[in-house]
Amino acid sequence: MNSKDLEESYQKNKDKFHHYINTIKENMKVDIYSVINTTLISNPYATAFPKNFFLKKNIKKNQFFSYIKKSFRFYIEQFYFLCSYLISFILYKIFYKKKHIVNKNSIGIDLFFVVDNIIKDNKFNENYFKNLYEVLDKYNQAYIFIPRLYGVSKNPFKLIKLFKILNQDKRDFLFEFELLNLKDFISLFGIIFLYPFKTLRLRQDGNKSHDKLFNQELINDISKQQFEAFSRYIYGQNIASTKSVNKIYSWSEFQVVERSFNYGIRNNGNIHLIACQFYLNYETYFNAYIDDIDYDMLSSAHEVLVNGKYYVLDRRKVLYRAGAALRYQNIFTYSHRQSVQNNNILLLGSYIQKDTQSMLKSVEKFERVFFKNHPVVNINVYGQLKSNIRVVNDNIYELFKGVSVAIGTASGTSVEAVSCGVSVIIIASADNLTANPLVAYGKGKIWDIAFTKDDVEIVYNKLIKYRIENQNEMNEISFWYRDNFFVEPTEENIVKAFELEEKE
Repeated sequence: MNSKDLEESYQKNKDKFHHYINTIKENMKVDIYSVINTTLISNPYATAFPKNFFLKKNIKKNQFFSYIKKSFRFYIEQFYFLCSYLISFILYKIFYKKKHIVNKNSIGIDLFFVVDNIIKDNKFNENYFKNLYEVLDKYNQAYIFIPRLYGVSKNPFKLIKLFKILNQDKRDFLFEFELLNLKDFISLFGIIFLYPFKTLRLRQDGNKSHDKLFNQELINDISKQQFEAFSRYIYGQNIASTKSVNKIYSWSEFQVVERSFNYGIRNNGNIHLIACQFYLNYETYFNAYIDDIDYDMLSSAHEVLVNGKYYVLDRRKVLYRAGAALRYQNIFTYSHRQSVQNNNILLLGSYIQKDTQSMLKSVEKFERVFFKNHPVVNINVYGQLKSNIRVVNDNIYELFKGVSVAIGTASGTSVEAVSCGVSVIIIASADNLTANPLVAYGKGKIWDIAFTKDDVEIVYNKLIKYRIENQNEMNEISFWYRDNFFVEPTEENIVKAFELEEKE
């Protein structure tokens, strides 16, 4: 099945897929082991189950030997990470010297700390909730950071430098290591030991191909489980018992690290949880969407704040609200101009390296291509680029001004491009479900999808012709995307989203 067939199968069977997953959730026992199960979470970049479901693929393997192999690998990796976690705990006790700024009315800000970046900059720069903190300060709202340390599990000794940097920071931080005790380490060991056995409870008894496929991937995914799924559960339990905060705003893609954290809190306390999804989502990023059944499982937040009104979903138990597009201020100051009459193409690199490599090959026939690499990917992995491709690091909105077409996949920047009046070609993934952040509106006019290298040139000419002949409609489509996918991060909108009141 090629990429076009896979896309068509997805469009035809996506409701069946969601129904299948939800049926399993409705009939299973809810506990930490089921809440964090990789196959059930269905992130298409963490498990092959979604892709193989739509491929209608069923690889026959000896599940007993596969289970032994995957479980053995799971235990080896988890033991390593548990040792690394213990070292991190010891380093925290030795090198972290800050004392808490006592304030009973603090809100928690739960987000990733990219340790390598903090060390490189020699300071903590927070960009997830950009523009928020000055409003919090203006309204005298105290806050405390709840860090998710990223990039230290393989080398915990990086934390020495991190702690020394944060010791000089005036802001407040609540690390999980502060709350840990011997009992927690024993609990972590016990949960990790039982996980492969508890996973078997989710096996389906039916003889349908979907059941056989689910059981197969259930075993394959045992070794893919993250250590953070277990440690964040303990972290959530401990925060719930401290009563140090009564409200937590979490950067949320509703991954395993959020689900286990939420479950730990909601099982043990009354902290109000708000998931913040201030990014541009994809329909195939299945794990990010929160259903009422997730609320019943205690794995979800109580509310979800989203980047724009298009993402507000109708749920009975989980409250979706439009928040503020904190990272997209420039979209509202960008000046729309008349159609750019040139052959320049902007290639939007993805964090999925295989997809970026496919895009680089798809533009060999074009004369001038500007390549904006994804910031977390080392450009050297792509080797020597063709002579027609020029690597650029300029601000994305400056680049929009000089191109007619942008090409991307698995990149929310495609929505930004369309919202700025740039035509977009989405390259279908060669080996997975296509992560397309655009929707049906404007398809074939301001954006379209290409499944093969030959399709790219055809789609390019089609979009260029349409934009030249229909400039007014292009502007209408562009503004529709801006109005539906973004909420301007004004002070008024931030205050409304975060329910701030000025304090004396």
